[in-house]
Amino acid sequence: MEIIRYASCNDITVKFLDGYGFEKDSTYTNFKNGGIRNPYDKTVLDMGYLGVGKYLTQDETGENSREYMCWKHMIERCYVEKHADIHQAYYGICSICDEWLNFQVFSEWYEQNKYECEGRLHLDKDILIAGNKVYSPSTCLLVLQRLNMLFMNKPNNRGLPNGIIQYKSGYLAKYGGKDIGTYPTVEIAYHEQTKRKKEEIIRVANEMREILPDKVYNAILAYKFDIKNDKNYRPLVA
Repeated sequence: MEIIRYASCNDITVKFLDGYGFEKDSTYTNFKNGGIRNPYDKTVLDMGYLGVGKYLTQDETGENSREYMCWKHMIERCYVEKHADIHQAYYGICSICDEWLNFQVFSEWYEQNKYECEGRLHLDKDILIAGNKVYSPSTCLLVLQRLNMLFMNKPNNRGLPNGIIQYKSGYLAKYGGKDIGTYPTVEIAYHEQTKRKKEEIIRVANEMREILPDKVYNAILAYKFDIKNDKNYRPLVA
């Protein structure tokens, strides 16, 4: 940064020499000691920056705000190596669009898309576009925790979708702790299992219809399970 205005040692203006050119009034002592912070420095998990705007990282109670925690966890899932084991389906696989690395931009989207509900809102990147790997305004939704958990698909090391078990006679499909049936191929078993899963998702979505925004509700209805997008599926090689 450089001093672009000097009225006295207690009244200066500095400008940061990056692509943003942020200007700030301060004192010469702060300038000399490096005490003036650039809101565009990537200070959050070495990837995100707070930016300049009305959105704060804390709410009126002094706790981290919901939008800040949502934003920070998104960055953690995608880019923090020490948590790679916890976020196996995200780290090194998923990314965040450049504009959402700015907390102000993400928070504005969050405020425009949040809605009143009991419980938490989850940031989802897969319902609008199945198999999507990029967090962005055009690919994400805020989804009620109860609904989003129905889409959850934890990584496993079996090479088969969760709820599909291989037997000599074929592949057993299970959902909700109940057997659906045994089928000759994993693809058929997956189809039957996800058909049952989709019925349950729609049932819950209809229960919550009054509070769900049309964009969220319609995306849930339109969602199609495809085994090719299942993170655990490994097709057999002849």
